[in-house]
Amino acid sequence: MVAEVTKRVQTLGYSHKFQMIAGDAIKVPFPFFDLCIANTPYQISSPLVFKLLQHRPIFRCAVLMFQREFAMRLVAKPGSDLYCRLSVNVQLLARVDHLIKVSRNSFKPPPKVESSVVRIEPKYPPPAINFTEWD
Repeated sequence: MVAEVTKRVQTLGYSHKFQMIAGDAIKVPFPFFDLCIANTPYQISSPLVFKLLQHRPIFRCAVLMFQREFAMRLVAKPGSDLYCRLSVNVQLLARVDHLIKVSRNSFKPPPKVESSVVRIEPKYPPPAINFTEWD
């Protein structure tokens, strides 16, 4: 996939504005970035979201594909059955919007779960919170 995306970016003439990072998104340090677009393994969804939200300097926007259940918990509002600790913590730090549902039939072979794409826009300035108190 890295080779295909890199080829497309070069063909369109945007290689000077684009950096592909291939590796374990949880272990690889993030450079400065303004926009993040990712389709990552669903098992790292929560650690990835919080790594992104702790990244400094703050980025403008992230557009990410997640398992639908996780995505719906990210955007859940108070009073919803899906509203949980994840919803509270992420919405404290960012505005989160559900953009689109992605059917399992969009993939070959189709996975066992449905997917959704969300947009995460960190709040600026970030709230003054000592997160070590929460551990």
